[in-house]
Amino acid sequence: MAKVTTINIYDINLNRIGVLYSWVSMVWEEGYNTLGDFQLELQQTDRALDLVQKDRYCGIDDSDTLMYIESVQIANGEILVNGFPATVILTHRVSTDVISNKNAETSMRDLVSKMEPWEQVELGESAGLDDKFEPQTSDHSLEEYCELIGAECDMGFKFVHDKSTKTLKFVCYKPDENINAKYSTLYGNISDVEYIQSDAEYKNVAIVAGAGEDEDRITVIAGATSSTGYERREVYIDARNEQPEEEESEEEYKERLIAYGEGELIELAQIESIAFTVHDEYVNLGDIVYAKIPEIGVSVKARVATMTITSEANGTTQAITIGEPLVLTRR
Repeated sequence: MAKVTTINIYDINLNRIGVLYSWVSMVWEEGYNTLGDFQLELQQTDRALDLVQKDRYCGIDDSDTLMYIESVQIANGEILVNGFPATVILTHRVSTDVISNKNAETSMRDLVSKMEPWEQVELGESAGLDDKFEPQTSDHSLEEYCELIGAECDMGFKFVHDKSTKTLKFVCYKPDENINAKYSTLYGNISDVEYIQSDAEYKNVAIVAGAGEDEDRITVIAGATSSTGYERREVYIDARNEQPEEEESEEEYKERLIAYGEGELIELAQIESIAFTVHDEYVNLGDIVYAKIPEIGVSVKARVATMTITSEANGTTQAITIGEPLVLTRR
């Protein structure tokens, strides 16, 4: 990828107020359907102090979104800036809407359209995605809603910076396979491989207890109900807050409890990811890519879940993490 040479600074209304041409280090991480991270280290100068302030945005040429500054620390002659991609805005808005058995993109767009306004934020064009979010979820920050829906439906979301209108446009997206993005240590186009597989928080069966008391309490089982042995990982969920609705039959209520349990299981998924530094310019966040890592005996086709740009005096590197495999082959 190209070297990052400038960082543009914008105020809360997206007016460009200055440009940074030098820094000690920068880490710019975007997530496909997760939040991401931003860190910037600068030498302390009056000009830098005037520019990098809380509640401002940073932008670079290689990204169509912005980073929002949430904290600035000054120590030992340096300025340490921390923030997140513009989707952090959604952590500051909440909803009690119940989302279940609805179009995923429409649900996320509706949540954003109904939120209390935030400067320069609006809806972008719909991508026309037809994925349906079938579990049930409610009572979250908008960012948590979008993460849950995005994870279940393999869908990304972000705020795109429209420089012409000085707006942040909320969009959903779901790229196809990038046929040029094929990576392997055998090809010499990746390095610093890190493989993670964890069952620490993993549960795949939910015992959901709803309305009623003692032996009369209505209880259902959701998730991978046919799993057995070591493959079955159970969790108990108290869903007493989900009471039967007026004129709702018991069977309809049980179906709603199952959807509620499936929604809770999304947050307890098995973790499996591969992270590596890439040495080409063909990949984009959310692309479906192919990776073959013979050292760990894995060949995988998966989405790019995070993309991290690191810029220091000795140059710029780009690393990606590919998330839950769409196709996985083990040696």
